[in-house]
Amino acid sequence: MVSLRIILCFVLLAPLSLRAQASPYVPIDDIAYSYVDALMARGSLPTLSALERPYTGGSIRAAADTALARGASRAMTGYLNALEKSLERYELRKPGELESDSVPFRAKASFDVSVTAETSTRHELMLADTRDDAEPAASGYFVFGGGSLAGAVRAILDNRLNKDPDFTGKKDRKIAGRTQDGYVGGQWRYAQAAFGRVARNWGPRALEGLQLSGAPFTYDHLYTRFGTDQLHVSSVIARLENYVLTDGAQSSRYFAIHRLSYKKGRYEGALSEGYIYTGVGRGLEFSLLNPFNVYSLSWRNERVDGNLSMGFESSWRAGRFGTYAAHLLIDDLQIDKCDTTCKEPSSYGFTVSAEGLPLSADQRWFASYTLVSNLAYHTPNVSERYASFGIGLGRAYSDYDEIRLGADLALVPRTPLRLYVAHRRQGEGDYRAPYPAVADYATTPRFLSGVIWTVNRIGLSGASTVTRDLQITADGGINQVRNRRHVAGRDITAFEGRVKIVWVPRWLVTFQ
Repeated sequence: MVSLRIILCFVLLAPLSLRAQASPYVPIDDIAYSYVDALMARGSLPTLSALERPYTGGSIRAAADTALARGASRAMTGYLNALEKSLERYELRKPGELESDSVPFRAKASFDVSVTAETSTRHELMLADTRDDAEPAASGYFVFGGGSLAGAVRAILDNRLNKDPDFTGKKDRKIAGRTQDGYVGGQWRYAQAAFGRVARNWGPRALEGLQLSGAPFTYDHLYTRFGTDQLHVSSVIARLENYVLTDGAQSSRYFAIHRLSYKKGRYEGALSEGYIYTGVGRGLEFSLLNPFNVYSLSWRNERVDGNLSMGFESSWRAGRFGTYAAHLLIDDLQIDKCDTTCKEPSSYGFTVSAEGLPLSADQRWFASYTLVSNLAYHTPNVSERYASFGIGLGRAYSDYDEIRLGADLALVPRTPLRLYVAHRRQGEGDYRAPYPAVADYATTPRFLSGVIWTVNRIGLSGASTVTRDLQITADGGINQVRNRRHVAGRDITAFEGRVKIVWVPRWLVTFQ
């Protein structure tokens, strides 16, 4: 870890001459993104990336202020006002201070209290379990920064962690909790760097990225970005949890991913490489720490063993005709001359989406399709699986496809709603399961293995800032299920939903 600390110090100290005003990130699970998505679907906030999150509070505020200044419909003005209110806990500027003003070092503390009622402790409602639950929770926020420095800490107390099937931490606590965010970083004109934990998503908005997403619980990593909003290279470097081998030895696991992004006018695109590398006693390797290296060449030329994936992201904003996006993942591409031992079944995934398609006035419709193959995120070396504590670093599931179609409605003030129908087919492929034997490569399905679990759903999701102090997010609908949990003949139709009510007190403690 010494090398990582040296690199972190270098990136934080080297570009001090390139001054810019830093701002903490707005976590991607914040209600602010419900308003951001609704506004972007209607052609607003064009300065924000369509393919990379989280945004900083300052970048959202600047985009929202510009949209308000240009004028907007009554419904969109309500969204913009609600968005700006949701940013207050992340902002370090005082009223009247301009974006161009340099802010002295400040810190701000706040908290919220919530209750969540749900019919499933599993996050994905299309694959809901049968465990109803209702739990109170609380979150504490501490944001700080000044000049080119910014950071945040968010701690949560939430007993849903004790029942969450994806949570692998301690589950016998009377009060469960974890540090959801905790990072410090620098933001300059041509460079950014941050070290700590915060959820990131690379891919079309409103969908989980195929290579990097917020699906896993947040983990500590080093993030760097060099360049401008129009052209930049960004990277994430992380040490993951060790994998215990059958002989008791612990294999160290590391994750490296980098991305070249280009934005011009209405188009935005990116090329990315992801890498998982492991080994007993193996440490961080400079060839994979270097964001300007080409992993797919070092992989073979320098014999850097690991699991390589490649991705392509693309988004086109067509004004009032919506936004079209695509994301392609190639998890296994065979280009070597070899015998049958390396001719593994293809591993891939892709997503296509259309958002903000015109209906009437401020109403829009949307559609998306995603497919992840049977062996995606999966390798013969089980310690190289593309996951953090058992949850995919990209998508949380493999071996499935899903189509979703619906209406993005602006009928209720300050309340973006999405009425949708969805169809999902889930095979038995699982990146946490043993990899097929070499002898089975030829007969292993590339997509939808075993008994197929099928779900049809009609639902309504939304978010609302009911008052300045009260927020509600919800998703409810009817699931028609066949072969539930891959058991032939286990069919059921049931309501599945989740609602979260959050009280956000106006009490903010500011330190300067």
